[in-house]
Amino acid sequence: MFVILCSCVPRTQKPSTQVSGVLTDALGRSPQLTENPQRIVSLVPAVTEILFAIGAGEKVKGVTQYCDYPPEAASRTVVGGFSGATVSMEVLHSLKPDLVILSADMHARVVSLLDNLGIPSFAVEPRDISGVYETIAVIGEISGCAEGAENVIAGMQRKISGVQERITGREKPEVFWLLELEPLMTVGPETFVSEVISLGGGRNIFDDVKEQWPMVSVEQVLLRNPDWILYGDDMGEISLPGNPVWRLLPAVSGGRALSVNADMLFRYGPRLADGVEFLAGILHPSLW
Repeated sequence: MFVILCSCVPRTQKPSTQVSGVLTDALGRSPQLTENPQRIVSLVPAVTEILFAIGAGEKVKGVTQYCDYPPEAASRTVVGGFSGATVSMEVLHSLKPDLVILSADMHARVVSLLDNLGIPSFAVEPRDISGVYETIAVIGEISGCAEGAENVIAGMQRKISGVQERITGREKPEVFWLLELEPLMTVGPETFVSEVISLGGGRNIFDDVKEQWPMVSVEQVLLRNPDWILYGDDMGEISLPGNPVWRLLPAVSGGRALSVNADMLFRYGPRLADGVEFLAGILHPSLW
């Protein structure tokens, strides 16, 4: 447990003061931002989690309908869904934000609309856990909660380091992450999920493919014969043991096909460290 020391209350700086230094966002822009903004809109569930974790929750005035963690986010005004096409610019503008944090991949359309309205925006899009640390630090700086961000990063690093110490020298169980059944899809090496599997002491059986989200065949999974099959709870109820083909896998017949919290592994927020610890507990139960 650690204490967030950043109160996010302005000291001597004024909200209109420009952020010191030049920050470049994930779109390659260096937008003009105000220091210690007081009205923030988050268009990314992971960003919302980060803002609340670093102590900037009171500043968050608008979120998406998918920003469901922490529970306090539900009390904020919903400005739309996750994709740029679903964002209501009318509702967003009515919140009078002095900062909008958005996705470089999903919100390119929104950026130009915000520019036309004179609303500052900053795009993020980390690709790995190292990038997550950098993103949390940047969000801390642009939100006026740099110290809180440092504490969150340190807490994540401690948790992951603790897992690494416990699994050192242990054999790595092979894992198949079931992303979709129809068509059958999994995760490639350049994804958060694959990295979390590795940090949790396992090995993604499809870590040799080039695609991030490759389509595979049941036959390929059978040949690679994973020790574990994991899938997100966002897939709903599925029954692999009920399928005679899937039952051919020892992981299925042996009860090693489990549903896990998808948000904890797919969102690039503080809970990624919890995901590492959680998966390590599944793959190496004798250590927990």
